[in-house]
Amino acid sequence: MALVAGRRTARAHRSVHPHRLGGHLPRSSLRRDGLELKTPRQSPTPHLPSSRCDTSTTTAAGKDAPPQMFTSQEEWDRGYADGRRYRQLSNSEQALLAAHVPAPTSGRALDVGCGIGDLAAHLADVGYTVDAVDWSQTALAEARARHGRAARWLHLDVESDDWASLADAYDLITLRFVAPFLASRDRTLQALGHRLRPGGTLVIITPLAADTPAERRGIALEEDELAILQRLWSTAERHDSEGLVFLVLRGPRQDEPAPPDSLPADRAQDAPPSTRQHHFNLLGPYYRQVESGRKTIEVRVATPKKAAVAAGDTIVFHDQDSDRELDIVVQRITPYASFEELLNAEDPSRIDPDARSGQLLVNLRRIYPPDKEALGALAFEFDHRPARPGHPLPMTPAQYMHTVPHHTVYGCLYVRDQHDRPVQLRSVYGSRLWQFPGGNLDTQGEDPLQTACRETVEEAGLELGSGSPRLLLMHFLHAGPRLPLNKIGFIFDGGRLTPAQLRKIRIDPAEHDMWAIHDLSEWQHLMEPRAFARLEAVERARLGEGPTYLMAHT
Repeated sequence: MALVAGRRTARAHRSVHPHRLGGHLPRSSLRRDGLELKTPRQSPTPHLPSSRCDTSTTTAAGKDAPPQMFTSQEEWDRGYADGRRYRQLSNSEQALLAAHVPAPTSGRALDVGCGIGDLAAHLADVGYTVDAVDWSQTALAEARARHGRAARWLHLDVESDDWASLADAYDLITLRFVAPFLASRDRTLQALGHRLRPGGTLVIITPLAADTPAERRGIALEEDELAILQRLWSTAERHDSEGLVFLVLRGPRQDEPAPPDSLPADRAQDAPPSTRQHHFNLLGPYYRQVESGRKTIEVRVATPKKAAVAAGDTIVFHDQDSDRELDIVVQRITPYASFEELLNAEDPSRIDPDARSGQLLVNLRRIYPPDKEALGALAFEFDHRPARPGHPLPMTPAQYMHTVPHHTVYGCLYVRDQHDRPVQLRSVYGSRLWQFPGGNLDTQGEDPLQTACRETVEEAGLELGSGSPRLLLMHFLHAGPRLPLNKIGFIFDGGRLTPAQLRKIRIDPAEHDMWAIHDLSEWQHLMEPRAFARLEAVERARLGEGPTYLMAHT
């Protein structure tokens, strides 16, 4: 499986150096939190029941476990070290590979995102000389241990590392469970296509979104995404099997991908922007209107260059008064016979929000003489979506982590009796503080509410917080002599407890030795001032009488 990933948003298409792909894309631009690894079951059968894509995480014992979402190379390494795996290569996948990409004499293959190497080893078994790349050193170490010299195992992030270690050309390139996670999918696949020998094939194996549970759609491709992808190739064959799409792609096209307006209307706004860029100069006042988000229609005359702009193209506006520039995606282009016809149809406030009534036509004809207006007028509509990829961040996420203060996070439930008197537990540790049920986020993959609910079960024996309880207070505690790290707290409304629920409270003596119910005046008498300030702030927030943010110092 590929350990490269990107946000499921509009992707940019840019030219790529033949020996390096996406050097301008830092690893911080990649998303790896939509994938999970799976511990293999005892049976070699695929982990896809029927045609539904089963992406739940399982343990070695076969029991369901919370999904593990990984966001860094270190977490992927740890996931592999903990024994989490994806579904094994199935017999149907092997049959499709044999039918559509049998190994030629002296054939060479590249497996992108090889994981523990099962697909790479299979390709070697059927006759290919294989290069297998992944960015997890732990996965590669297991691949080497399991499959030995079946492949040349290479540590490589295909979207940000240099490709100098790869062969110049391949007969086959495979991406299994990879395509949905590429930060710049079309650009990456086009660059890989340039590494194919004449007649070579790129194979993509991916879950189909329609056959994937809604909570796991991020690891799959939609039908329109598959359609866009296939347009980039002269020949595209699709085979569906066991909830997976098996794409056989040959002949990467040299022309540009289809613009978004060739897609179905309801999906055009989500399509990747075109590679075509056009540069428009703007006078300072008009540039500032675009910059401030107020101007969303640009008017030009239909010269050959302007008439060549298509919906989905990129326009880069340049400020004539400075060296500033910004980019937008053209959403609509509407031709008119004259400026007067254009202004009767379009909203003038979107063209020049600062112009007085009737002044806009005068301004346009002052810029363009009659012979230019005779060419026809064009209205270019755009919104605030970016067209070009962002600049590289100055450092990797791992490097950035060392430059910022670290924090701990906690989640709690604020519970009360039927008279709205707060219920608290007395800690056996440190200053013996009275506390809400809850605790620190110390379990991988939990959010603050999940932590609060779990800790309430463990500390008080109560199952509370189901549904979507209201967040009452955000609590920020500055680091100090007693607390070396900043602390951030999320305090949720756990509701009123009935007398029956109160009778069920069972505290954990390892953490608390008493629980009590008091009104605020009594709690103020029992608690130290800083601790009571949080209780009072939560109660005021519950009543709508105070802010929902509290800052304090240790």
